[in-house]
Amino acid sequence: MRRVITFLGTRPIQTSYLFAGQEYRGRQFAEALCQFLSFDEMLVFATPQAQETTWPLLADLGDPRIKLVPISLDPRGEHLWGLFQRLTECVAPGDRVIFDLTHGLRHVPFVVFLAAAYLTQAQGVEIEAVYYGAYELAQVGKAAPVVDLSPLVSLLSWLTAAGQFVHTGDARLLAGLLLEEAEALRQQRGEEGLPSEQERRLRRLGRRLEELSLALMLCRPLEVMRQAGPFAEALRDALAVKGERARPFQLLAQRIQKEYANQSLPNPTAPESVEASLCKQLELVAWYREKNQLLQAATLAREWLVTALGWRLGKGFVLGPRAREELERGLSGLTKWQRGELAPNELNPVARELLTWPAEEREMLSWLFDKLGDVRNDLNHAGMRENARSPQRLRQHFDEAWEKLQELARCWGVW
Repeated sequence: MRRVITFLGTRPIQTSYLFAGQEYRGRQFAEALCQFLSFDEMLVFATPQAQETTWPLLADLGDPRIKLVPISLDPRGEHLWGLFQRLTECVAPGDRVIFDLTHGLRHVPFVVFLAAAYLTQAQGVEIEAVYYGAYELAQVGKAAPVVDLSPLVSLLSWLTAAGQFVHTGDARLLAGLLLEEAEALRQQRGEEGLPSEQERRLRRLGRRLEELSLALMLCRPLEVMRQAGPFAEALRDALAVKGERARPFQLLAQRIQKEYANQSLPNPTAPESVEASLCKQLELVAWYREKNQLLQAATLAREWLVTALGWRLGKGFVLGPRAREELERGLSGLTKWQRGELAPNELNPVARELLTWPAEEREMLSWLFDKLGDVRNDLNHAGMRENARSPQRLRQHFDEAWEKLQELARCWGVW
């Protein structure tokens, strides 16, 4: 359903409004709206005074689609929430809505913009336009311009999407908005002709965002490093896109670039990049921890320990399943030896080599492998095991391991 939501003023003033090259007259902007808009329902929000002075102008039209919605004059908190509730309850999911702010009280635009953001994000409502009939800008002998403020509503969507990406790494909303902008450019040029450079840049950035975000969500640190460079390049290209529709993204791009572009390492598995790669993996552990994504943080921290140990022992960086299993068995054996559960001759070659290391370093390795493995297993079993710890307890245990892991990284020169 296409709904118009308008607000009545208290003083009828005959005014001409210019919309899409045509002039329309009305003593309230709502009268002009009825002439140039098609709609299924018009909800007219009116204070008690407006109901007396201007509502009769619309009531006399005898249009059953035009309905009165009484509201209060009081701008205090309780009444503001009442207005917000009225605005959101009168719209159904999937509706297309046009707001008119021409005659609303001064606090009304703030409430309308928040309601529009809520309806868009939570109810799947499409905000087609937010009109303001600027009757005070009408020059002598000329019609008042009709201004569409809906780009400001879209800014709220961009803020929400960018915030979700920055705070969680999930770029689905942001990538979707970029691809929508590219599609809007395609529709402007029509079906014929090649895509414009602006359209290509927006689509490229949307795809890069999706790829980087998926790598982050799936805890693929090497892929994150590979994707961060092309993402940063696509981001710079997209910033060159001109036009009104691209401005919201340009306002947010600096924050996004700061958050993710420095993760770039083009070839993270090359011998000359190993130390940098290990450092960036730890940065990513810190990022997951900061975002409260404990499952990814614990998973990556535990795997980092095995990877870094293999590198320290000269076994390479990206290891096959058997090599990783040998390292894990060595760490497990070392832990059992320290508990007195295994004799030295029962240890595999990795564990026996670790017995030659300094006691402090050896004990740190053993404790970390045991602690991180325990936290990771508890998380991966989704609490479906005996004596599962509370989320708060798991966070505490991981933080203890994280402090110790940083200490080990500094000892190994990869912090």
